[in-house]
Amino acid sequence: MSSDLLSTAVTGLRVTQSALSTIGHNISNASVEGYSRQVVRAETNPATPQGGFFIGNGAEVASVERQVNEFLTQQLRTDTTLFYELEIFYDNISQLDSLLSDSSTGLSGAFESFFAAMQNGADDPTSIPARQLIISESENLADRFNTVYGRLISINDGVNTSLQSATEEVNALTKSIADLNQKIADAQGAGSATPNDLLDQRDQALKELAKYISFQSYEQGFGEVNILIASGQNLVVGSESREIAVESSAENAGEKQLVFLGEVGSQPLDSTVLGGEIGGLFRFRDEVLDDTYNQVGRIAVVMADTFNQAHHTGIDLENNFGRDFFLDINSREITLDRVVASSDNAPPSDRVLSLNILDSSQLSLSDYRLDMVNDGLYSITRLSDNQEVARDLLPGAFPFSVEFDGMELVFERGSFQSGDSFVLQPVRSGARDFASVLGSPSEIAFGLPLLTDATIGNLGSAQISPGEVLSLTDASGNALPLFATPGQMEPPLLVRFISDTTYEILDNSDPTNPVHLDPPMTNRQYLPGVENILFSNDPGETIVQTTGANIGLPAGSTPVVGGGALSNGYPAETITITRPSDISGGAPVTQNISTSAGASARTTASLLNNVSGVSASASNYAEISNTQSLSNASPLQINLNGEDLIEYEFDAGSGTFVVSSLVPDPSTDEAAFNDYLADRINSNSNLQALGIFAVAGRNAGTGVDEVRLYSSRGDDFEISLEADATGPDTMNVSDGTNPVVALDGNGAGVTSAIAIGGSIDVTLADTLVLTADTSTVPTSVSGLFDDTSAANFAQNTYLGIQASLRGTPRQGDTFTLTFNENAASDNRNALAFVDLEIENTMSNGTASYTESYASLIESIGIETSSANINRNAAEQVLEQSEEQRNSVSGVNLDEEAADLIRFEQMYAANTQVISVARDLFDRLINAF
Repeated sequence: MSSDLLSTAVTGLRVTQSALSTIGHNISNASVEGYSRQVVRAETNPATPQGGFFIGNGAEVASVERQVNEFLTQQLRTDTTLFYELEIFYDNISQLDSLLSDSSTGLSGAFESFFAAMQNGADDPTSIPARQLIISESENLADRFNTVYGRLISINDGVNTSLQSATEEVNALTKSIADLNQKIADAQGAGSATPNDLLDQRDQALKELAKYISFQSYEQGFGEVNILIASGQNLVVGSESREIAVESSAENAGEKQLVFLGEVGSQPLDSTVLGGEIGGLFRFRDEVLDDTYNQVGRIAVVMADTFNQAHHTGIDLENNFGRDFFLDINSREITLDRVVASSDNAPPSDRVLSLNILDSSQLSLSDYRLDMVNDGLYSITRLSDNQEVARDLLPGAFPFSVEFDGMELVFERGSFQSGDSFVLQPVRSGARDFASVLGSPSEIAFGLPLLTDATIGNLGSAQISPGEVLSLTDASGNALPLFATPGQMEPPLLVRFISDTTYEILDNSDPTNPVHLDPPMTNRQYLPGVENILFSNDPGETIVQTTGANIGLPAGSTPVVGGGALSNGYPAETITITRPSDISGGAPVTQNISTSAGASARTTASLLNNVSGVSASASNYAEISNTQSLSNASPLQINLNGEDLIEYEFDAGSGTFVVSSLVPDPSTDEAAFNDYLADRINSNSNLQALGIFAVAGRNAGTGVDEVRLYSSRGDDFEISLEADATGPDTMNVSDGTNPVVALDGNGAGVTSAIAIGGSIDVTLADTLVLTADTSTVPTSVSGLFDDTSAANFAQNTYLGIQASLRGTPRQGDTFTLTFNENAASDNRNALAFVDLEIENTMSNGTASYTESYASLIESIGIETSSANINRNAAEQVLEQSEEQRNSVSGVNLDEEAADLIRFEQMYAANTQVISVARDLFDRLINAF
């Protein structure tokens, strides 16, 4: 009996010893991070049967268990990954926010100083010190752009260094986890016991790994844990670990990427699913830093481009046109640097590409990728939205260029092969390449070469604006002729009003005899009460003018005698407007306009005006001359579009109507008679409603007195003469170009009449093409537009200048546009420079430099604030997860102390049982 009691007591002693040892172990590791509290699990030994009952045999230690909740452990890893991703993102973006928002390190202060100096120069354009200050501030501005770019490079280098350090930590941790897997498997393989401390060490390593990268884990047996990252790459498999590394991207050697070093070599990992510090670093770089490079670079590119364009149009103190103010954005080295070849391109490395910026206002914030697909097919993709912007076959010869998004990519030479890839970075290095290149204050072009003026003696109150120069080159970069000769404007221009509401713009090289321009700028309508723009703002705008042989009063025209229908002789015609497709590579879009035979120019123009991008202006012109041969007596009558021009009065003596005494005798005073006809036309309300007016005078070229007829709307002129048949009563009619047609007198009641058709000026927006077809006409008849394939059929209207008129002009008023020969005190271009600070020159005309920079600061500030809020929230969540984990797995010293006392008492009780068993045994021995 005492033996059984002793055995039972010993089992209790062993259990309490194990419990006390475990409690001591817990207390010793209370401060060890990742340690999980251990608990001894005891179970009752099998009882011994004694007849009809069982006698217990004490207890034994079943296991020593870790107090772990796998859900809480996994949640802690997830929250750890999120917090460290947000923390490192915030740490980096806060640096960027401080850099850009501080006026001493960002661009805002430099902008203010530069434009303040420019305003000072505009206030006193002759001041050399003011000009010198502008040179200094432009250099300071360039230095600030360069410094910001350098700081961005430093931040980017810091990101790369952090990525390298984090990658090394990940590799060290995965190696440790694989080693622990091996130890755990060995421990469990040797018996059924669980190596608690090893498991704690591995869990802590997994938690440390979660700081750097997001992963998934699963057990594969024998207590080993496998780790998968990103898109399923196995970073740890049992006791084997694989590594990750930071390498230069194949597409862009200047950009780092994370790769998985597997059995088949380096495998790039998707940076958007990495998580942890590594994911936060990539997120900062890809979503914020790269965009900031492009934002600041685009501001630099647009500012340099717009300032250079404005400076080129001005003239300096020596009356020379301005050269570049800042470094040319399309200098050779810069255009080559914008194209980065992939390191995976097949040899030889002989491809040469350059990227030119054609229209900086269209620049986006995106980089682009050029891919050679196959069989000479190339594709250009905008990376910000993965949108293909160009796709075509390479031609057989180089150089070759393709335009997209305001840029021109030039394939200069090389053996382009399928699989080749290039990254296009139009603005990334813009801040680095920004530089002031003016050396002398006298080179600043504050003045403009265009000088406008109203002629002294004008009867109206209309005023002409000072004028501005839009460009010195056309859309193709070729010099426009107006200012091609230094110090001159060729030709000088004259704006002349031929009526109160109609004007023409003439070549005024000979002020005594202004002539039409080529193409002519005639029949321009003036709208009182609004600003009337004189010239085109579209470099690609063209004008098509009616050139058919039937236009006006063609050679061979004969009058209709004795009445009958009049016709302008224009045939039916199909006019086609062609425009490029809105879809890249799509077929051109056409729109047909069909005219009927005999349709007036006004009717055809009205049809053309219904087409988008087309503006048609119809007009008509005719001359009446040789009126001195007319007899100032009945039945004389001249009719214009149904309106009689010769007045009659009742003669009481003869009892008949005779030519009014108000009508001058053309045979003795042709000029007075012509004046009379012009007055009759201009005072006729019906003709006024048709836009018909007349001007009488002597033709400066021929010396012939004439009445010039104008129709501002393009209606046909129908002119008839009724005169004495016995005399030399004849009147000539002409369209001003073709031979005159004589209208002869045929006696009372018999008219000689002719119809004169009008002409049309069709203005086409850039890229639109007009063609015409009269093939449906039964005979070979010339239409309004002959030979639409001729090289000079569509002529460019862009002169590169602009001016406007406002007020109330009068017929005969003139305005001049000439070269500004003394521009020293002219500040118009300086004011244009000042206006560039707030002018919407970016993002397709929606933002200025300062607005774009302010928007960048605002977006970075909002992102920084949001990142701080998210980081703080994630920190609180992580602390809660830590607390929840510790509530289950952490060592509570108060609880351990209580357990220590409890098991100490149990230990003492078991020793007492042993003592009793010994006493009983001693008594038993003594009894024998």
